[in-house]
Amino acid sequence: MDRTTAPAPTAPAEAGPARRVALVTGATSGIGAATALELAWRGLRVVVLGRDEERGAGVVERIRASGGEAALVTADLCDDDALESALDAAAAVWGRLDHAFNNAGVTGPGTVADADVEDFDRAFAVNTRALWLCMRAEVRHMTSTGGGSIVNNLSVHSVRTVFRGVAPYAASKAAALALTRCAAVELADQGIRVNGVASGPVDTGMFAGPGMAPPGADAWSTLLPMGRAGTTGEVADAVAWLFSDEARYVTGNVIAVDGGFLAR
Repeated sequence: MDRTTAPAPTAPAEAGPARRVALVTGATSGIGAATALELAWRGLRVVVLGRDEERGAGVVERIRASGGEAALVTADLCDDDALESALDAAAAVWGRLDHAFNNAGVTGPGTVADADVEDFDRAFAVNTRALWLCMRAEVRHMTSTGGGSIVNNLSVHSVRTVFRGVAPYAASKAAALALTRCAAVELADQGIRVNGVASGPVDTGMFAGPGMAPPGADAWSTLLPMGRAGTTGEVADAVAWLFSDEARYVTGNVIAVDGGFLAR
């Protein structure tokens, strides 16, 4: 269910084991906001991390209004020092960090031959470098409390060359996929599971934006066996499951939330 549009319950549905704490980056809108709301609805304490303080405060307010617990931390993911401080602040809110959904991302238009250096560097700065820095800090905090679970938002572009014109984005997401699998292997014996969601076209502002999904949102639907774009809530449900104890033996996997696109 999409918690961004559905009425919030009057109290969290579950207490959640030991009131676990989940961090969501890029949580002020779209998939991130939907996931923050979903996790809170399931009883987790949620740290909302993003650049837009006003929108982030709105997500926190919705969570609190439904009886959940949430806190806001703001940071620019391209500022290494600020990002490190933000992750420390997130873990300090409730004194622990059990789950992290590294969702923040940017577009990266252009082909290999004509992409701007600025667009290429920004795609890697946010989609790959910042994700690595987030995981590095998250692992440090999770290790101190006995383990945890990390989910990275990877996109179907990380798995397959989908269209022309998104080379920086696809390359940065493929690198993020490699980091996800490396981390899963390296951290399994420390009680930290690392997985990804490969989201297909999801009805968000980024999906509708220029350079993200050529040849356009309408054309995407013809490529999908299910015939429609996904919702933010459908991605949030997959992330919540990967955080749950039902997925306790799942690590190093990428769940495609894509209407069947990658199955073709």
